[in-house]
Amino acid sequence: MCIYFLNRLPKTPYIVYTVSIRTIYGEFVMDRAQIQTKVKDLHKELWQAKELLWPDQSVQPIQMLEPWAVAQILGIQYDELPGLGNTRFTNFKVAGLLDRQANRIAVSTEFSPTTVRFTAAHEIGHWELHTGQVMHRDRPIAGLTLEARPPLEREADYYAACLLMPPQLLAHYFTQLFQTKIPLSIDDTVAFHLSPHDHQSLTFADQDSLARELAVANCRSFGGIHFNSLAQIFRVSDLAMALRLKELELIRWP
Repeated sequence: MCIYFLNRLPKTPYIVYTVSIRTIYGEFVMDRAQIQTKVKDLHKELWQAKELLWPDQSVQPIQMLEPWAVAQILGIQYDELPGLGNTRFTNFKVAGLLDRQANRIAVSTEFSPTTVRFTAAHEIGHWELHTGQVMHRDRPIAGLTLEARPPLEREADYYAACLLMPPQLLAHYFTQLFQTKIPLSIDDTVAFHLSPHDHQSLTFADQDSLARELAVANCRSFGGIHFNSLAQIFRVSDLAMALRLKELELIRWP
């Protein structure tokens, strides 16, 4: 796929995302407010440009969270290719590429769809946040991670999470699927619905674990109703969704 660009359009009112966020990234403290503002502005522009980006289609906000569409808004050439090869100095396969001189971002499609999508959003994060990067290559990125990563990579990860899992939109689907106010309290009944074969592990889970968040992220049935999981709806990995749920404090502890 090779996507070229639209001119950026004037900003118009859209959904305002507000959320209290605590850090789960260790001692490094990024400017989360700045990143949220940048992403919120892009969401506004996507909404305004929806008729140009998706002509003759009726699209919902959840369908508009596409890296290729964001690339068009930003005026970046966006390519999806079968492979990007290995780097000259390392042996890992390149999954994402930023080339500012060529005004181009490319991602490899040899990985899973959720990895391709998050890697693409991560590269856009580098493009917007780290303007001094002229050429940058990344390993495949499945989503937010608990692993130690360099500060610039963590910022790009956070940008991608904000882009693909907007707080207000995620809260909307969360409350609809689980018929609850935020945060969701995990009592014996809720734990049983989430994990009928091992509900006690959720009831007594350690607060530092992701047990409850992972159960919610990949849950496909609750209260007798079957649905696509939150991870499926937002087209991200189970772990990326679980970390986002924890970050946004959508599940009550203890």
